[in-house]
Amino acid sequence: MIARTLDTPRHFGAMVAERDLILVTGKGGTGKSTFCATLAELAARRRGEALAVEMSVHARLPEMLGPESRVRPHRIDAEEAVLPALSRLLGLPAMVSRIFNNRFLRLFIRTSPAIREMIMLDELHHLVCNRAEQRGPVVVDLPASGHALSILETPRAVSHLLRVGPLARIADRVHELLFDRARCELVVVTLPEELPVNEAIEVVRRAEAIGLVNRTVVVNQVPAPVLVPEDGELLEILRSGGDAELGRVAVAARGELDGVPESRQQIARLRHTLEEQVVELSLHRDPDPRRCVSSLVQELGG
Repeated sequence: MIARTLDTPRHFGAMVAERDLILVTGKGGTGKSTFCATLAELAARRRGEALAVEMSVHARLPEMLGPESRVRPHRIDAEEAVLPALSRLLGLPAMVSRIFNNRFLRLFIRTSPAIREMIMLDELHHLVCNRAEQRGPVVVDLPASGHALSILETPRAVSHLLRVGPLARIADRVHELLFDRARCELVVVTLPEELPVNEAIEVVRRAEAIGLVNRTVVVNQVPAPVLVPEDGELLEILRSGGDAELGRVAVAARGELDGVPESRQQIARLRHTLEEQVVELSLHRDPDPRRCVSSLVQELGG
């Protein structure tokens, strides 16, 4: 199997223009949160505004977006989403408050991963539906890939177990959104290294198995050094020349140069294994997260 070659700006331009929901996941440390902020910023520049959502305890996206950004960051917390979820299901404010204040129910929700995940997905569905008449999409920074796939598999599992009831209704409407080819897309972020590539392949296969049809794989931080292998002799001279500073620079340059063939090998393996759309993004060294996002947006055609 050989992955398709893409026109990167056109591909992501179409994605943010056409989708209502873009889900971003990947192995921890691959830069998925940065890429989520990048897609949201690209969407806001193309469509006027966007909502960037994260499902985590600590909010990271706000620090990646500048004060002039038209991206609105939002964090979904299962504890905070319970009350609005119950209100949507029951439509009776007095009853909702009494149920919500029941300590046994709250304990049950806290200790049941499937319930928590369905509540978070229902809140996400609500956000997407509320923005259906607005201009920008919802871009979601999902947890790391293993947990993310468990969350995305939950509606199907609940639908198989329950045919009627509140959870069944939530599962049905979330499932309809997630598996709508016209509205939803999954982006898997990886690095050009063996373990992250292995995990990306597994995530894509599991996503395909549960029915997610739109899948893009982003290979982040692809090295592109200005040196060529023939420069190795010069680097060795610099390293052994006695100047400590030049020696450290030469060692770092040599390491990066030596890592390029391995990176290309891993990307080739990814492209050969998957039929998904594979995109390569350059290595951006800027430590400032906002400048890094801005550089990536430019690379995506923003």
